[in-house]
Parts: sequence; structure tokens; C-alpha cells
Amino acid sequence: MCYRPANTVTIVKCLECGAFNKPTNETCQKCGADLNESRKAADQAAAPASAAPKEISLKPQGLDGAPKAPGAPSAPKAPGAPKPPTN
Repeated sequence: MCYRPANTVTIVKCLECGAFNKPTNETCQKCGADLNESRKAADQAAAPASAAPKEISLKPQGLDGAPKAPGAPSAPKAPGAPKPPTN
């Protein structure tokens, strides 16, 4: 089976009025503001941070106070031998 991701449409949100615009617009269709600053802000927000990765601990964390799982139920008792009839 071939998997192709869905087509995405990039929209530009105006920093002045918050209106959504087509990516081909140079100015906001609602207020007329320049959309170049909006594109720059969106690109900066989408860029990955260059911070160093956090260290990973192999010790489980946060499970000390967790409730324990219930044990398996005990097997039912076998029925006893039948009692002799009383006359």
C-alpha cells in the first residue's frame, strides 16, 4: 500500500488583525497590513530550538506512589464429598 501525506495548505495569519490570508497575498485582505512580517514570525516559530537535549534517565520515575495492581483471584474450593443419607 502506498502512503502519501495529505496536501497541506499554508495560510498566513496577519499580525495586525488576526485574519487568515492566502499564502500568495502580499498584504492582508482585511486590513491591508504587510504580510512579510507575519511570514517571518511564523518561520521563526516553526524553526527548531537549538538547545542542548536533556539527559535521559533509565530509572523509572513517578511510579513510587502508584497503587499496586490487584493479584490474581484464588481458585474456587473443590466441593466436598457427598454426605451419606440419614434414615
